[in-house]
Amino acid sequence: MKLSKRQKAFADAYLTNGSNATEAARAAGYSPHNIGANAAKTLKNPKIQAYMKRRLQPIERKTDLDVDKAIIHLLDIGMGREITARSSTYDNIKKMMLEDTTMKYSPGPKQQVEALELYLKYKGMLRNSSKELEDQQVAKTKADVRKSKAEADIMESKAKLLTDAGAQDMTVIVDDVPEDD
Repeated sequence: MKLSKRQKAFADAYLTNGSNATEAARAAGYSPHNIGANAAKTLKNPKIQAYMKRRLQPIERKTDLDVDKAIIHLLDIGMGREITARSSTYDNIKKMMLEDTTMKYSPGPKQQVEALELYLKYKGMLRNSSKELEDQQVAKTKADVRKSKAEADIMESKAKLLTDAGAQDMTVIVDDVPEDD
């Protein structure tokens, strides 16, 4: 169950970059060709999943973190409930605590939205918005190309009408201004 150096680098980068598989693949040196698909495939690898779970277990035990507590905290932030946070400063040279402060605050709107997005992603209820946005942009570009082609065809037809009319000594009036109803 040994990982390659690249797989280990991917897993470590994924754990430290906020769980961004594409960036982890890039940091681990994966080929940029189809990097998103390769990152998703690599992330699903059972050996990599087991490695990341082993890496997180001691940290979770040390901080007494479990999924239920994390979700409750995330929802508290998302709902704008008052949060109690602790901040401490420790002097490693003197081996003493310089400051240990507990404070209460209410999360701002940006923190609330981010927390709710994370929760919805966890529940599988939120799609990757960048993929959705990309699909919308592709559809719009295709529509713009069809519109431009149609406009070019219309202009060619008008030019042909004018040319044909000139050969027959006829006058053709082309009105591009829409009429008011």
